[in-house]
Amino acid sequence: MKKLMIAMLLAVSAFAAAPQVLINGSTNYEQERILRLEHSLNFTKEPMVSTWEITIDDEKVFDDYVQEHGLPTESGYTFLGLNHTHLNEYYLLWHSDQDVRFLLGHESGHLICNCKSEQKANEIAAVLLK
Repeated sequence: MKKLMIAMLLAVSAFAAAPQVLINGSTNYEQERILRLEHSLNFTKEPMVSTWEITIDDEKVFDDYVQEHGLPTESGYTFLGLNHTHLNEYYLLWHSDQDVRFLLGHESGHLICNCKSEQKANEIAAVLLK
């Protein structure tokens, strides 16, 4: 009985830690891929925001925004406070699941620390990927 209660508590805490994710843009395949990879992140050790919106932008839209705002990225960027990440569809098409999973871990790392620090986002991503 005690083992069952512990297992149930672990299951609830793991479930509660994962964000509600809304993904839009691109094809159903890429949306489902992002959702699958996001679900593989371990949010039990790093509490995540409750909701996360991800938009997959086509390459031109993504590149235009990055150039206009001087963002040093080719893969994705996140708006803190809005819990909204934009991903470059072209990056997704040409990179492995492992690369995209790290990207999701990194971008969610910005949300978790509520900071722009690339180093801190990478450190959090390393925890989420385990």
